[in-house]
Amino acid sequence: MTLNEQQTTAAAVDQWITGIPGRIPGCTIFVENSEHVPYAKELAGEECVVLVLNGDADDERLVPVSGTFDVSGEELLVDGTLSLEIQDYVAIPFVNLVGVTLVRITSDDDWLAFFDDADEARRSGHFIRQLIEVNAVLAERGLLAGQSSQHLARLHIAADGTVLSGPYGAKIGRIGDPFHDLQRKSLALQPEAVVASIRDPRSVRDSLATRPWIPRYLAALDAWKFIPREDRASTQLVGFGLSLYGASADGELPSPGAPFIIRHGGEHSLLDTTSGRIFRIGIDAATIIEAVSNFRDAHAAAAVIGPALNVSESVAAGAVSAVLNQFEQLGIDLIGATR
Repeated sequence: MTLNEQQTTAAAVDQWITGIPGRIPGCTIFVENSEHVPYAKELAGEECVVLVLNGDADDERLVPVSGTFDVSGEELLVDGTLSLEIQDYVAIPFVNLVGVTLVRITSDDDWLAFFDDADEARRSGHFIRQLIEVNAVLAERGLLAGQSSQHLARLHIAADGTVLSGPYGAKIGRIGDPFHDLQRKSLALQPEAVVASIRDPRSVRDSLATRPWIPRYLAALDAWKFIPREDRASTQLVGFGLSLYGASADGELPSPGAPFIIRHGGEHSLLDTTSGRIFRIGIDAATIIEAVSNFRDAHAAAAVIGPALNVSESVAAGAVSAVLNQFEQLGIDLIGATR
């Protein structure tokens, strides 16, 4: 298998796990029963990737998968090269991640633990160490991040021929149903329906509605991956257990796409996770950036920056404008509105 084929397969697997479209041109179709392969091929067309449990390794239109995706502690081997360890969310703090690990959120305990950990990170700045590792892949991230799309990310064909909107999603049809019907039904579902077969979607919806900052928390998990392991114990992310201007613990957080302010050893840096660029900044600039990112409005930011920096509001407004202009010239969107 070529490097390009490996990359496509890895992207298709990620799309199947997370439910986030766009990693591959079409959708990812997972087939539990190889008897349903002809139907899956018909659905797939030219752009979808078909993953088949115990599939034919000699069929170029398929990606064979062995193992299991539904048992914690087991492994799933994709195309003989990509190994995924399966772990339940509640087990993650107690295991060492050796390879790529699929972190499932399937039980009530998983969901409660996820939201408890997110609350703790917001309050104290403590993040679960394993979740910030590069090889941890959080399942149903599309749902948690509040991403909506008009593009179908995945279909899951269960062993009995039922077609689901995801590995644990709602039933949207059976083998034989045309692709456009499955697509229409899937896209018409509420986002929470991707876990309909294992949890009441309303409880998930309520938990997310009371924590509109969860997408920023997920972005913070990614931001940690840019910080060397040896520096993490002495590093803080502003907005999680730390505010430079005295923001309330339950106040606004920036959009997921906004850069992160990092405090390490008494110094501050700005991390733009989109480009991977890091800028050393002073405490005053860091304070201004936090307020601008939180309020997403220069005037509102200036109103709190004045008292925080002990300057007049007019001076604060000028400082906010200068910082915004400086980073705009560098191609950095401090508000994150364009991502």
